Amino acid sequence: MSEVVFLSNTNIQVVSGKASGSGVKVTKLFSAPLPEGAVLNGVVMDQDMVIQTIKDVWQMNKLPKSEVTLIINSPQLRASRVDAPIQSDKKTTEFIKRETADSDYGRFQKPVTGWYLVSKDSKAKTQRVIYETAESEFVARYVEIFEKSGLKLKSIHNGVQLATEFFTKASAGKTIIYMILDGKSLVTIFFAEGKYYYDSTSRVFAQPGTPEFAREIYASVSSIRQFMSAQHLEATLKDVLFAGITQPQVAQLSNDILNIDSQIDVSVVTPPSGTSISDGASAFPFYIYPIAGLKSIAEKLSILKASKQSDSKSADKAGVMKYVLIGAAVLAVAGIAYGALAVVKASKKAELKKIQDYIYDPNVVAQVDAYDAMYNNMSEIGQIQGGVDLLNADIASYPIPDSSINQKIVSAAIPHDVDIEFNSYSASSGVFNITASSPVVEDINMFIADLMAMDIFEDVNYTGYVLSSDGTSWRINVVCTLAGNTVAEDAAAETTGEVS
Repeated sequence: MSEVVFLSNTNIQVVSGKASGSGVKVTKLFSAPLPEGAVLNGVVMDQDMVIQTIKDVWQMNKLPKSEVTLIINSPQLRASRVDAPIQSDKKTTEFIKRETADSDYGRFQKPVTGWYLVSKDSKAKTQRVIYETAESEFVARYVEIFEKSGLKLKSIHNGVQLATEFFTKASAGKTIIYMILDGKSLVTIFFAEGKYYYDSTSRVFAQPGTPEFAREIYASVSSIRQFMSAQHLEATLKDVLFAGITQPQVAQLSNDILNIDSQIDVSVVTPPSGTSISDGASAFPFYIYPIAGLKSIAEKLSILKASKQSDSKSADKAGVMKYVLIGAAVLAVAGIAYGALAVVKASKKAELKKIQDYIYDPNVVAQVDAYDAMYNNMSEIGQIQGGVDLLNADIASYPIPDSSINQKIVSAAIPHDVDIEFNSYSASSGVFNITASSPVVEDINMFIADLMAMDIFEDVNYTGYVLSSDGTSWRINVVCTLAGNTVAEDAAAETTGEVS
């Protein structure tokens, strides 16, 4: 029996149970609110509040204090899938280290990476693994939080990838979308003909049960349809399984989307085969992440173990450096003593007097003072120049919203018969706000897809489909954030002082 904890922005969920064959057996479910602002996107903002909440939940429900698994969804705990050659665990770990070093994961200052096996393809001699990477400090803080709560962490995992694996078997041969709403965060997981393609996380602004909420959900479905078209997938998408809202809210969402697109069927997600919940299946849509955390996985290197190994290596290096410094200090002292004795032996009083006279000569002292002043002045000038160079690089990277931007937006709209209205531009944020309208919703979606493909935009967000009063056309607000200009590498090197 083990306990799985899921921390969201709003509450803490605890599931007691165990893996059972290829499924899970849930014996207890608990949930408690977290103080507002205590956790933000998986990052603990108020450690004392989180510790107290965990203590209260454990004391109130009299839960065991060992074998605790933590599940979080956070940009600070990034997870990816990769196909690797079938080889030893040690070589697979080295393969993953190279994979993370060559990707955006290399941006972590002091990363630790764990991984677990998903499947093997003996014919292709490959294995699919999921690796999770986080800052060492991020992992260490959670270990500290649970220790201060009187609990011992067994492992830490990304919730989205666990949920994806949890639904993989139930999705065999199906083209289906799983949507999990946690507060304002919507996770979308897409399978086509039983094959996992991708997952995404977005923010939802409307309240469940409203037409605006249905339009936001439908926009996500439309994005996946565009993805299928771009990937030349022939499968038909109609099934959407929703979690995180009540049955009546799902029914309302289904009706609202049917009014937009009669081919989309929205229903409540149900537990996969092999899942047993003592309190009944009705709670399943609200506890997907911690329930998925109960399922047995082939964990080869936990992120906690990787963190301990990293700390051990750092301590070993520090110990070696300590002895190196001690040895260097001893040699330095011996050298100074030897040199001093040699000077004393070789020098004569007259030569010493001559040297002292030279050192204290007023003219020499004045020259040294002048040199020091000049050197300090040159250092200040260098610092000022460096700051100017960095400022120039920042200015050069700032996007310029000239008429060519408007022309490119209009050019993207013309092939799809979409009308564009430019509403505003914010110089401080680089954001264009426009309104797109067309009699056909799909034409607007295709226009937005073309905008997303433009390298002049860092981000394109759209929301709020509205039907005109005469019922002849659809309108949607589109927010385009300009991408920064690329600064030449040689200029960047000059500002940072790099030498080729």
